[in-house]
Amino acid sequence: MSRIVKKNSDARIEEHLRYITRNIAQTVFPRSTEAMKSDSLFYTYFQLLPEALLLLAGEDVSLLKRAKEFRFQSVEVKELAFRMDGILALADFQERFFFVEVQYQRDKRLYRRIFAQINIFLYQQNPVGAWRVVVVFPKRSIDAGVPDDYAEYLASGRLKVVYLDELPREILQEFPLSLLQIMNAKPDKNAVEAALKHVIATANTTREDDDFHRLIFRMASAKLNSLPLEEIESMMNAYLVPFEKTRAYKDILAREKRAEERGMEKGMEKGMRQATKLAAKIEHENKLKAAQKLIALGLTIEQIIEVTGLRRKEIKTLMQ
Repeated sequence: MSRIVKKNSDARIEEHLRYITRNIAQTVFPRSTEAMKSDSLFYTYFQLLPEALLLLAGEDVSLLKRAKEFRFQSVEVKELAFRMDGILALADFQERFFFVEVQYQRDKRLYRRIFAQINIFLYQQNPVGAWRVVVVFPKRSIDAGVPDDYAEYLASGRLKVVYLDELPREILQEFPLSLLQIMNAKPDKNAVEAALKHVIATANTTREDDDFHRLIFRMASAKLNSLPLEEIESMMNAYLVPFEKTRAYKDILAREKRAEERGMEKGMEKGMRQATKLAAKIEHENKLKAAQKLIALGLTIEQIIEVTGLRRKEIKTLMQ
């Protein structure tokens, strides 16, 4: 009986501890509504365009070429209920992978939380690849600074801190980082519209590209939250290019034309082969007819072979 009571008591204590640890992250690290909205936008952004994160991390061309192989996902650290903004990784965390944190509110304990999450994740998952962490702030004033005991991560490049408003203008001109112009724009209709126009122009998107359309619509509406959604959509549609005028459509036409030309070439080659076979058949039939006439004239097999080039077996068959 005492064993049962002790077992039930231990179970209650364990459940109570789980309840505390599930809620500790939200108590110690509260997130504002604006911060959560920004997290959601950047999660979609990096999930749809992983090359954007690789560019912000300063990775070289060799890794950028493999951007499509990466998968951006949200991972929860067990027991403490810490949820990271995201991890960009190859399958099974092979080679290099990236922890991501987007921070829109000042937090003096931010880097301690980030590295606590990372260390627990590394302990629990034991990944084989080398890791880096990218922390994104809208501006430098929100960054409370890297504590001295984590400074070596910054010096080694393992920690990359990005301030969106300090990114060089030339970097923001090219897709996919051009989308950050919307996030950096002032909450003004003209500023956001100019950013949208540039993003759509650099992306060569179409009305059929639903995921991309939805992302930039969410970015614009987050900036202009007092503007009716219909007006934002109308603003976007004014700059979206009809599909038949896009580079993608032209590429499709070019591929179809090349395929058609290859088909015509193959057709001509097939026709030539068939014509050659037919000519050889007619020539052989003419030789057989000539051999029959020579047989009627009384020529020997050797003489007929010399004249026609037919095989001895073929001539003997004609003589039967």
